[in-house]
Amino acid sequence: MFKLFLIITLIFILESNFIIKASTTKKYLSIRSGQTNVRLGPSYTHPVIWIYEKKNMPVEIIDEFEVWRKIKDFQGEIGWIHLSQLSRKRTLLTVKDNGVLFKEASVLSEPLIKIGMYETAVIKKCYPDWCKIEIQKYRGWIQKEYLWGVELKEIIN
Repeated sequence: MFKLFLIITLIFILESNFIIKASTTKKYLSIRSGQTNVRLGPSYTHPVIWIYEKKNMPVEIIDEFEVWRKIKDFQGEIGWIHLSQLSRKRTLLTVKDNGVLFKEASVLSEPLIKIGMYETAVIKKCYPDWCKIEIQKYRGWIQKEYLWGVELKEIIN
């Protein structure tokens, strides 16, 4: 009987720990088109507060209501977007100037191009400190400290 109680308690602890970890993981999506309305609330009756004019811009999902997603952008601005205007494609934004795209995930490898601020890129894979991205017809590695739209230690395969 004690063993059964111990097993059930252990399962409960492990499951609740998983739920806590899962709820703290940030979720990112990207803007699907070049003209996307961001609204004050989750319906078409709410006023448009701004318009995204850049396709593939990454946004963090912070809440959900039916087919609407409450988003936060790299500047901390918050609003609501209809789910049809979002893509599951993982993208990121460069938030520091003079980032360098390298051939390999090392500052000792061949530099490919220098990247300016506020450029979007498609994520191909990420290690704890580096991401392989596709930007301006180049594929290479950039350090995460230059990026927004991916967590520092997040791994993407």
